[in-house]
Amino acid sequence: MNAVDLTQYSPKWQFRFNFFQQHGAPKEPGFKQAWKALSFGDRLKININFFAFFFNWIYLLILGMWRKALVVVGIYIVLIALAFVLPEIVVRALWIATNFLIASSANYGYFQNKVKGSTSWNPFEGMF
Repeated sequence: MNAVDLTQYSPKWQFRFNFFQQHGAPKEPGFKQAWKALSFGDRLKININFFAFFFNWIYLLILGMWRKALVVVGIYIVLIALAFVLPEIVVRALWIATNFLIASSANYGYFQNKVKGSTSWNPFEGMF
């Protein structure tokens, strides 16, 4: 693994990156135990990215994860197409669920991109 200088990132990102380096992806067994030991605020800091929830693909582009942003745009195109066939409540639920999944995976995806050098197209990397 290449050594990445974490001092170029904000303290919030440094905290996230250090946590992911020590405990791995959210789907790994040691992650959950370490996550439960954190305070509520630190759990939110690790798990949810509010900018990614509200600005999803735009925020991914800003972070430099253009591959993931393109996949998210494709998902939204499919959701828009489904809006013509499915009831409105179902489409809204799918839209919110997609936003939540993106917000939940953005932090780990950014860690994979910047620290591990991943060029994955999977916007939900590390979750499944």
